[in-house]
Amino acid sequence: MHEAYKRKHFPPAAFAKPKPTQTNPSNASVTVPNTAHHSLHGSRAEPSLPPTLKQLVQEFSNVRIEAAPPPTDASPQEPSPLAELPEEILSQILTDVAIMDVASFARMVQVCKRLAYLVLTDEVIWRRVTEGDEVGFGAMRYDFACSIEGLPLKADDEMAHYLKSLDEADDDDDDEAIAPPPTPEQRALAFTTVTQQLLTTTYAGSWRQMFRSRPRIRFNGCYISTVNYTRAGASNTNTLTWGVPVHVVTYFRYLRFFRDGTVISLLTTTEPADVVHHLVKANLHAHHGNTLPSSVMKDALRGRWRLSGPHSSVKDPLTGEAEVEGDVHVETQGVVPKYTYRLLLALSHAGKGARNNKLAWKGFWSYNRLTDDWGEFGLKNDRAFYWSRVKSFGRGY
Repeated sequence: MHEAYKRKHFPPAAFAKPKPTQTNPSNASVTVPNTAHHSLHGSRAEPSLPPTLKQLVQEFSNVRIEAAPPPTDASPQEPSPLAELPEEILSQILTDVAIMDVASFARMVQVCKRLAYLVLTDEVIWRRVTEGDEVGFGAMRYDFACSIEGLPLKADDEMAHYLKSLDEADDDDDDEAIAPPPTPEQRALAFTTVTQQLLTTTYAGSWRQMFRSRPRIRFNGCYISTVNYTRAGASNTNTLTWGVPVHVVTYFRYLRFFRDGTVISLLTTTEPADVVHHLVKANLHAHHGNTLPSSVMKDALRGRWRLSGPHSSVKDPLTGEAEVEGDVHVETQGVVPKYTYRLLLALSHAGKGARNNKLAWKGFWSYNRLTDDWGEFGLKNDRAFYWSRVKSFGRGY
């Protein structure tokens, strides 16, 4: 619409084209970043945008927020509080909006040209969103943070596992030293280092691009897998072939992830509208009745989850393949106490502009605690999980 308006009211023939000037007299590299625009708190890097959209955004760089025109020529000019705000306060307001709801922050590009420029180019805000634990990667779990039953892992358990590894190394006469478990400070430092490396090597220095494209779990909704398949029904010997009944089987799988490393898994035939609002920890109890929400949650299973790290070289013991960033490992209870289930899923994209809204199957196994055996489930009829936002979940605590 912007280009059509310019062609109609400002045709190219109405103006003489100026002669091109030498924009690079010293033959410097064209990859030198443009430093013409700076935010008040740091440099504002160029976002990874299409060329046409990037050119349009650059045209908004000098646009200011203007007050609404008066209703009539005789009416006084109404003040615009937003236009009179200093840019420091406006940037802080946008940061608070992004932390509360990043989707609302992204939709602010529709308000005016100045806000569109700030939303698309202010890397300070996108860095706060990316590194924060509200919706960013500060809330991701790259190690299991609890047991399958949801109990927190204690430091004593980690030390016991470390001492057990030492004993096994002594029994095998292994000369290689086993490193002790990392401290919280070491983990935070490693997280910051890896994030900075990915920013420069993978996402071209754009925090916005990292937030959109890097694999991450969403907590303000649930992932739903809808399965439909047909099977032949029972037939009578006197029934003609064309009269054999066909059954359409439909069931749903639900996965809801929590920030503390726990997850709820549910397999049921109940429609999502009657299930998603009951996927809360309060409904995970041992005594279920025949009334809602207990009837819906009677088959829900507790579990835990973790993401594969960006530079993980660990091989999966069941698949034999190296872990890839974006692999989601889920361990849940079984239908009976002697079993536990393990799901291996991969974060991917579904849709033209959506990101991290799909979980594709990579494997599904059961573990028998009594016999120490693994069994693999077939995934012939199962379908991928698709994320659906649930407003009542809030931030997923």
